[in-house]
Amino acid sequence: MISESTINKVRELSIENVLEPYVRLSRKGSTLMGICPFHEERTGSFSVSPGKNLFHCFSCNRGGDAITFIMEKENLSFMEAIEFLARQHNIPIEYVEGLDKEQAAKIRHKETLLATLGHIQDFFVGSLLMPDSDESRLAREYAYGRWPEEFCSVAGIGYAPRDGGAFMEFCRTKGLDEDVLFELGLLRRGDDGYVYAMFRHRIMIPIRNRWGRIIAYTARYIGNNPKAPKYINSPNSAVYAKGECLFGIDKASRERSAEYFIIVEGAPDVLRMQSIGYDNTVAALGTAWTDSQFEQLKKYTTSLCFIPDSDVSEGKPFGPGFEAVMANGTAAVRKGFHVTVRELPFAEIPVGKNGWDVKPGKNDADSFIHSREDYTSLKERLFIVWLAQKRFLVADSLVEERKCVSEIADLMRYVKDQLVFNQCIDELAKIYGKAKLWRDAVTQARGEARKRQDKLTPMDERQREAELLRQHGLFIRENCYYATGDDDEEPSRISNFIMEPLFHIEDENNGTRIFRMRNTYNICRVIELRESELCSLNSFQQKVGSVGNYVWLAKIDKLNRVKEYLYSKTDTAERVRKLGWDAVEGFFAFGNGLLLDGKFQAVDDLGIVRGVNGKAYYIPAMSKIYIHNPEIFQFERLMVHENRNGIKLYDYVKQQMEVFGENATIAFCYLLSTLFRDVIFRRTRHFPILNLFGEKGTGKTTLATSLQAFFLHGVDPPNLGVTSVPAMNDRVSQAVNTLVVLDEYKNDLDIRKIAYLKGLWGGGGQTKKNTGTDGMAAQTIVSTGVVLCGQDKPTQDMALYTRVLFLAFSKTSFSQKEKSRYEDLVALCNLGLTHLTIEILNHRELFEKNFADTYSIVKRELATKMEDETIHDRIFGNWVIPLATFRTLETVLDVPFSYTDLFDTAVKGMRVQNELAQESSEVADFWNMLQGFQTMGKCVEKAHYRIRYLKSFRPISAKEDMEFKEARPILYLNMAAVASLFNSRNTNVTTNRSNWSTILSYLKSHPTYLGLKQDRFTILLPNGMPDYTIEMVGNEQVKKIKVNRPKALCFDYQQLKDMFGLDLETEVITDVQETMVEHDSAEDVNLASDEAMQKEFPF
Repeated sequence: MISESTINKVRELSIENVLEPYVRLSRKGSTLMGICPFHEERTGSFSVSPGKNLFHCFSCNRGGDAITFIMEKENLSFMEAIEFLARQHNIPIEYVEGLDKEQAAKIRHKETLLATLGHIQDFFVGSLLMPDSDESRLAREYAYGRWPEEFCSVAGIGYAPRDGGAFMEFCRTKGLDEDVLFELGLLRRGDDGYVYAMFRHRIMIPIRNRWGRIIAYTARYIGNNPKAPKYINSPNSAVYAKGECLFGIDKASRERSAEYFIIVEGAPDVLRMQSIGYDNTVAALGTAWTDSQFEQLKKYTTSLCFIPDSDVSEGKPFGPGFEAVMANGTAAVRKGFHVTVRELPFAEIPVGKNGWDVKPGKNDADSFIHSREDYTSLKERLFIVWLAQKRFLVADSLVEERKCVSEIADLMRYVKDQLVFNQCIDELAKIYGKAKLWRDAVTQARGEARKRQDKLTPMDERQREAELLRQHGLFIRENCYYATGDDDEEPSRISNFIMEPLFHIEDENNGTRIFRMRNTYNICRVIELRESELCSLNSFQQKVGSVGNYVWLAKIDKLNRVKEYLYSKTDTAERVRKLGWDAVEGFFAFGNGLLLDGKFQAVDDLGIVRGVNGKAYYIPAMSKIYIHNPEIFQFERLMVHENRNGIKLYDYVKQQMEVFGENATIAFCYLLSTLFRDVIFRRTRHFPILNLFGEKGTGKTTLATSLQAFFLHGVDPPNLGVTSVPAMNDRVSQAVNTLVVLDEYKNDLDIRKIAYLKGLWGGGGQTKKNTGTDGMAAQTIVSTGVVLCGQDKPTQDMALYTRVLFLAFSKTSFSQKEKSRYEDLVALCNLGLTHLTIEILNHRELFEKNFADTYSIVKRELATKMEDETIHDRIFGNWVIPLATFRTLETVLDVPFSYTDLFDTAVKGMRVQNELAQESSEVADFWNMLQGFQTMGKCVEKAHYRIRYLKSFRPISAKEDMEFKEARPILYLNMAAVASLFNSRNTNVTTNRSNWSTILSYLKSHPTYLGLKQDRFTILLPNGMPDYTIEMVGNEQVKKIKVNRPKALCFDYQQLKDMFGLDLETEVITDVQETMVEHDSAEDVNLASDEAMQKEFPF
């Protein structure tokens, strides 16, 4: 007996190579044409389809695969044809050995049955093609009316004549064994002992096994007897068992590239789909699918698409077609298949005399689908979603709806693909309830399944495990996986290790699975594998091999078997993607556990937290898988809850106030706001940055890190000068409702960093291309508070400055007692303050309930207080937030200050910030004015200003020079002349603008101001032209321009250019050139006294 593996190798031979000695073929498009070798002809009608590995003659209607061709051409049996082709193409012939007499007899008997059916097929095909018979002509009209003639030939469609005598005569002529014919159901004996042919007046559709050999028939009656059954099938025999065979498997099994198999109701539907090119279509020859049939499919595919017959049934919500797919689809999902449905529309049956009214009628694939477009027009839906829609359609009570939820949730347990799972959840939420309801229901279903499993005895568990392995074609021996072969193949070892599934980690973008691996030497390792690593053989082998002696020996198909087996018994945990507050699940995540309902639950050694809302959650930072790798999860390992500090909230705030004074109260209330940032943002649609400004040594950064200790401790804040925008974005978007400190803010930061900081106020982060999904631009959502520390006031950009809460720190010298308090606070914060975080978060319910109303009240109170003052809208809105936050929580927090104290402090802080905003605005306005006058020719170089490039500079009253590494541009402003310009602009202006003395004070306090210095400037006449005198030099008249030496305001011109875009340079005068000019003309100039200038412009 030739082995199945040899038969498979022969079946895979290219039909072109097999036919080469018999037919000369030429290519016409995708097919090959030639002269048919079975009959005489001049014009080639013999067609070969290389893609399908089939042949067909349009003249004599012969068709089939390469084995069929050799059987007919060489007059061989199936097994003889296999042996012939194997020898011709150098395929080693393997025989099934070691069979006892009984087994050998069974095999010989099966071969006899199959050979008999081969002869019978010749009769049925010949009867259909009989040219001179009207009966055959009518049969052909019926067959070719349903399916193309070429397809009928390839499929082996035949005809059983009305008179069974011809069939009986054929069997006698061929010498076919009568007992065999009875066993195959081709002959029957009546009650009177009369022997007759089973199939008469029927279109004969052969049922084939996966090698294409005919094992039975399904027969369609085409006569006029209304009592005759439309379809009858062959009975079970040694070669055919109805519950184990699949119609169409011979072609479907060869569709190795098919992404899925199509499941239809009956043989005619399969033939219809095959006739339009869907050879990946099968049907069970009965209503209910069996385990054996599903196991067959698993060898070829993991995805199924059902096309149910659309029919109705009186008194029932659904017809038998829908009911069958509901049951069979459910079974398929439980077997691990990915299942979808394409539903046919109902047929429209006219009713009434005029036929205008219609009622729904039965429709099936054979009736509706006549082209590939017809098939693709049917919308494909996930089976679970389709089933849910059907179930909820007829659920007429809350109890029924709950039953539906339980049924669907139990099915969802079997969905292992995370993308499909999430898609199901989203679609189910559109049908009933919300996504959280469905996720919770699935979690509950998994828990109940585990409880049922836990009740198994050890023996039951071992039996269940062995059976589960067997179903996937596996068994375990000495900690190695073995794959069972087909009927006559020996089992093969496919690994030197086994895997215990610990958890499937749900994640939309990065799903993973955690396994415990144990090799044949009993050495264990725990490993986390990405889904992509489980789909690539090379990646899988490399990953498991990297952790030790774990070797995978087989191909991807065996790995898929093991995956199916492992996936069927895997618990699921959801990855915590961001630390901090999770609004959906209602917990606050640290790197080492979750806070829920006031209770902190730590992770286990795998990084799993169990029993939270009936689910498990995964935080990998503390997992033993990664604990020895310091390069990953750095942030998560810093944001941990460790109760190493017993200080009370009152004492902590008191120490802060002793060190930092009133600023500490505002900073602490900002911290409170960050813990409930999501609630605040929903009400305000903005959240300010806390800006701590001061010289080095004022303690501003220490205050910031003491606030950060509520989440992280022992962490230096990033330096903005050397931190890129993406790095900033990563830092501030790592957690929700927490606080991030950014240090070393300066006004000369990259403009992109300034823009990023401004965006934080509205919750926006960095915009970048989403390369992982659809390629569209996406903006990171920032949901955390930000503290900005620096020695520069962020007044260069008013848009940024009005988005911060500004706190200034000026004290740089401290007493010994103050230093001691400072050191105590630093030591306290280095221990971490997460226990205080948990204490505050326990009041979230109160905050959510009362904040919105409290915010409105505080906003009105503050507006009343400031009604006589003009406050910038954004600055005002920013200061309302910490006030409203504290007032919401005042009754439950024990701190050493009151809301009244805080209110007064906030009012002072708001006024200071607003005044700075106004000052910065008017300074910018001044430089814009000067630039405008210069453009119009009213502000003249050398008369109103001059620019000198100097390597050193010493203003009046300074004792030492300012040294520069290279010549730096210094702007000298003629105070008298510029004051005149400024006052001329304000003469006819009705808007409320500051006077010159106010602007002068603003200019002198600006960071670009260097000091006062006398310098030479040209005197202008009222018409704007230079004043001059005429003197005789020799015999000629010479004009000499008049100059004076007033005091000049001096500024760092380069900084002014950077800050305000100022551009006043028309020519560059070096220090040496200017000295020469002054020397030449100084004797002839009447200088205005410094005393006179001082009287006119007192400074």
